Amino acid sequence: MRIVKLSIALIISGFFAHANAADSVDLSKYTIKQSEPSVGTTIKRPIINAGTVPLDKRYADLSPQEKAILRSDFAQMKESDEPPFPAKGLMPILKELRKVHELLGLQYKGALAINVQIDSQGNPSNVSIIDSPAAEISEVTSVALLGQTYKPAICNGAPCAMEYHFRAELVGPKTDTLSPTSAQSTIPQSK
Repeated sequence: MRIVKLSIALIISGFFAHANAADSVDLSKYTIKQSEPSVGTTIKRPIINAGTVPLDKRYADLSPQEKAILRSDFAQMKESDEPPFPAKGLMPILKELRKVHELLGLQYKGALAINVQIDSQGNPSNVSIIDSPAAEISEVTSVALLGQTYKPAICNGAPCAMEYHFRAELVGPKTDTLSPTSAQSTIPQSK
């Protein structure tokens, strides 16, 4: 009986360790940099940690290892299955996110996690905000996500409906080092 309890405890702790590892994925491998460098420098610094796969590639252009990274976000996905992915890659979405992040003066930092429901034809239908540093950030990013077409997911060899998981981390230089134009910009509040 004691061995069974120990085995169950190990399985449960392994599950939570895997879940926590998935939640703490290092998104800093690929970054989006500032449009304009901060005051006193010519270096454009990263302001968005954007992912673990190349940002400018479509799913078909990703390496087998990069595709495996995307599949690992889905617990039950077989090696022959594929998750949904933005048809033009991540860059169009991230450009919109950079724009709003800079318009808000890079004042918000933190995780952004949005799930998008994608149908079997690759059309997005709705979003779920999982985590966001600010309502304006999640609103603009949601609009960008809903404005994309997607490579549909593949389940057992056929297109299927599935959620696409968009993840990013807003980072960046201190706001007091920004150029005067980007530090003073704002976007209208939604009503």
